[in-house]
Amino acid sequence: MKWISGVFQAEDVARQYMHLIPDELKAYQKFIQIENLTYPFYIIERQDSPFRFLGKDEMISLFDKTDVSEDEDAVHFNIYTVDSDYRPKKPGTDYMGILRHDHVTNEFIEMYREEGAEFLSKRRIF
Repeated sequence: MKWISGVFQAEDVARQYMHLIPDELKAYQKFIQIENLTYPFYIIERQDSPFRFLGKDEMISLFDKTDVSEDEDAVHFNIYTVDSDYRPKKPGTDYMGILRHDHVTNEFIEMYREEGAEFLSKRRIF
């Protein structure tokens, strides 16, 4: 099981938050610093893969390279749009569902192919 416990622009705020995480959850936490990424940015979650953190251009490139699957029910990946610091009410826990997100399915990719950036804008991805 993996989740992101918080997103912070300022390193000192992130480190202060890490101190609030209960001891029983600390073993599940890792501090990751990402250079040259500003709000808004995107978190890509795929089954059995580490999270990827992308800017707008990288995210568009990912959509352009994602092919429709033969499995109509397949979720290619989840995309979380992060436009400000994110901090769950209970430090260290998984509340990623409160972040604006989409499940990228065949239907999503087909709509993107038809409408392009306009579709992403309608979905409030950007």
